Amino acid sequence: MAPSSPALLFALLLSLLPARAHPPAALGWAGLPSDLAAWHVEVRGEVAVLVVTLRPGRAGLDPDTLDRLLESAAGQPEARWRHLRVEQRSADGELLRPSRVQLPPVPEKEPWAASLVPVPRRPSALRTSPRVRSDRSPPPSAADLPGGGAGALEGKAVYISQCHGWIWFDTLDDFSTQRGNLYDTVEDMHNPEGADQFLIPMLENMGARVYTAKERDLNPLMAIADNDGDGYDEEGSGFVDGPDGFLDRGSWDYGESPFSAGSTRRFPDGTGAVASWIPEIPADGTYAIYLSWDSAADQSPRAHYRITHPGGVIDRTFDQRVHGSTWQYAETLYLPAGVGGLVVELVGDGDAGDWLSADAVRVGGGSTDVTRFGDNPARPRWEDGAVQYTQYNGAPTSVYDPYDDGNGSDPSARSRWAAWERPSGEDAVYLSWHSNAGGGRGTSTYTYDGDYGPAVDGSEELSSFVHEEIIEGLRALQLSSWTDRGTPTAAFAETSPAHNDEFPSILVELAFHDEVNDAAYLKEPGFRLDASRAMARGIAQYFADSDGVDVIFPPEAPVGLSLLHEGGELVARWEAGPDGAPFGDRATAWRLYTSEDGRSWDNGADLSVPEAILDVAPGRAVYVRATALNAGGESFPTEVMGARRMPEGAPPVLIVAAFDRFQASQLGWEDLPRVGEIRRMWLPRLNPFDTVAVHGRATVGAGFYMDSLSDEALDRVELGAYPLVIWAAGEESTFDEAISDAQQEILRAYVEGGGKLVLSGAEALWDLDELGSDADHAFLDEVLGVRIEADDAETEQVSGEGPLGGLSADFSPAVSGCYPVEWPDVLASAHPVIARYATGGAAGVSDGQITHFGFPLECAGDEADRIAWFSALLPHLLPDWEAPEIADDGGGDDGGDGAADGGADGGGGGGSADDAGAGGEDDAADGGEAPGKGVGFEGCAHSHSGGSSSRITLLLGLLALPLLGRARRRA
Repeated sequence: MAPSSPALLFALLLSLLPARAHPPAALGWAGLPSDLAAWHVEVRGEVAVLVVTLRPGRAGLDPDTLDRLLESAAGQPEARWRHLRVEQRSADGELLRPSRVQLPPVPEKEPWAASLVPVPRRPSALRTSPRVRSDRSPPPSAADLPGGGAGALEGKAVYISQCHGWIWFDTLDDFSTQRGNLYDTVEDMHNPEGADQFLIPMLENMGARVYTAKERDLNPLMAIADNDGDGYDEEGSGFVDGPDGFLDRGSWDYGESPFSAGSTRRFPDGTGAVASWIPEIPADGTYAIYLSWDSAADQSPRAHYRITHPGGVIDRTFDQRVHGSTWQYAETLYLPAGVGGLVVELVGDGDAGDWLSADAVRVGGGSTDVTRFGDNPARPRWEDGAVQYTQYNGAPTSVYDPYDDGNGSDPSARSRWAAWERPSGEDAVYLSWHSNAGGGRGTSTYTYDGDYGPAVDGSEELSSFVHEEIIEGLRALQLSSWTDRGTPTAAFAETSPAHNDEFPSILVELAFHDEVNDAAYLKEPGFRLDASRAMARGIAQYFADSDGVDVIFPPEAPVGLSLLHEGGELVARWEAGPDGAPFGDRATAWRLYTSEDGRSWDNGADLSVPEAILDVAPGRAVYVRATALNAGGESFPTEVMGARRMPEGAPPVLIVAAFDRFQASQLGWEDLPRVGEIRRMWLPRLNPFDTVAVHGRATVGAGFYMDSLSDEALDRVELGAYPLVIWAAGEESTFDEAISDAQQEILRAYVEGGGKLVLSGAEALWDLDELGSDADHAFLDEVLGVRIEADDAETEQVSGEGPLGGLSADFSPAVSGCYPVEWPDVLASAHPVIARYATGGAAGVSDGQITHFGFPLECAGDEADRIAWFSALLPHLLPDWEAPEIADDGGGDDGGDGAADGGADGGGGGGSADDAGAGGEDDAADGGEAPGKGVGFEGCAHSHSGGSSSRITLLLGLLALPLLGRARRRA
């Protein structure tokens, strides 16, 4: 049976699509399936019937075509029915009853799992926090945090299907996406972008073990260390050859399993033996880390993996009795290029009598290497359809090709993979994230009803909890009239018990990608964030209800972080984010993560209050970010702040993080093969929330000292205590106000008091001048002395003049590692020009007190370029400042290794856009620290400034996706 064409959905929907939608020819779709003559939907009370008329001589539609047609029918704009069913008719109208397809059973991957005793987990706690409604969701940090998770979903497993992707089509004789380009977005891309970067980390931060039907890491680079290849070593005795394992062969044809091509090693636990993997990292950046082992009943339920990285050591445990012969996610970390930045060890320090299996370690998502008919889509692996990814993860053909057509069935591969991967007894649910088509609006959440019987028990309850949370969350935070299309049933393959009869399954159609208003929401990062939170809340409610306990939701990320010298000490402070539905519950504790460079993070220190005193050696720089904790789990982190410790007194520089923007107009563009230009959401390319870390490394590299704070915490500090304030506006614009009226008054008073101000940003003048009020214009004229000459410099190259003479920088993402600077402001000012664009306009001006750059300084070339710019700029602005002398005790800081890092900086700090610390069978997240990077306590009630602080002693010793197109449009 040949794979069906995706033309069906779009060609038949064409009459429903608005004029803005691309025609099928522009999408590269082939002709209609030869067996289909026509279709329509008849509503009969609570039942909608999809009536399919076949061409003469045809006996019935193939399952994949029927699945696409069901999706099209389900998207009818006026649908208000409870059940969607199918009738197939002959050309003369006779009702056909196609025989039910006899499918091969899903293989039992680990038959011994039914007899295993589960690893104990902690019981859920009762809610203790009150609920207060807030009206706006704070944007998350673009990077999540390393470490394991504990919370409301501890001991639970969630199987996530991230929608469609590139698969092979016979009708095209090529690979293509399964859905087309509508309103500059594609269902195959915008749904996985949201699931990978928001939903999956949220679930893991609640303690869930999450398994994905498609690759979750957006990094297209990859490295593998394997016992069959390079980067593997053994220490100790007792090692023997094990069963088949992974082999990195570089290309896999239909039917071939990478986990049957190589070998594994085994050794007894409890002997102190160690297997280690040291992969060669291809480039500086953030990478997901995956482990593989061969599962067996005699293996350890708590196999100890030790992950050593630049931020320290993470100790994790996994149950090697299950989830073997596939890739299991462990962490996402910032890693430097080369060998030695990452060491993964399997340590035999557990129970004697158990065995450990050593196979391979993979870092990075990589690009697809599963072929069909000698070809592959040559795209990042996360864009693959599940039919390729499940094969890469060791699934047999009966999982991804149950109809035996020599290619595979993508919808059924997702649910069959989940049934194959889940060991018996695991408490699990399955959620598939989709968007709809057909001209309607709103959200519907489906369970199964069809030829293979009713949905699996629990599916209806799961659907109800998740759907209610989505509707309530979107109405509270996005659109009060968001359309509720209910929780109907249909015979979708993904929820069918024919493919997965083991645990509850639902399919969420979040919004309509072929309706202009819904499509606009689907592109919004905040919409996908809020939808993810709602789905996670619904899943948590389902499990709590089935367990008979109350649910606690993890808190929201803290806000208003600062790191300041106060009374001779370095103090970090922050505030709680919003709490109460549709957000999380109130925080009961906090965790502060520290870093030497703002990219690689330690395991964090738990605190009872939202502040901490950091004991940092004079001359050393430290970067921090904070999370909120309660019994439900851990929040996403704050943005990054940093400081360099003065021996005494206050530092000369204050860096203000004023870049909070987080919206669809920041999305990058990419010209996708067969699809055309679409908007892309990779969070470090929108706003990495690490502006202070980039500025801080350049400030320290120039030999200066600094404090920092979020602009929301501006009232926490007296600006006049700092000779120089750097206002880092990034691409802050009208969405959040580049500089609010209240902030303008504070800055006006600072400048009038003699303070020196550096402001950089690519959108500030668009907001303050082009769209500004009379008060904004007065601030520009009377304080900054600058106006906008042109909204777009139409270049990414800039050169210094005057005090910056001889310097140059390229702020393109390829060089800077920064987000795309799409609209650099050309300045009009009477102040002397100190930087000029390659197109001739003024890029920077300064009169010695006010310095303004029309592009973000954090994007000024690579790390070495930025240090050079700051090394020229700061002494020019602060000519009388002298660096304090520091005793030569080996603890001084000469600015770090930034100049050697080149373009390594730039992306998302020390975690990943899609990282959540948990995964696998983890129940130990803390563990030891590497020498020179540890975090320890000196008490939890140190009095400071009239409050209670925690003292922390510090012993301190991005990679871009393929370049996005330069097509740009002002939103």
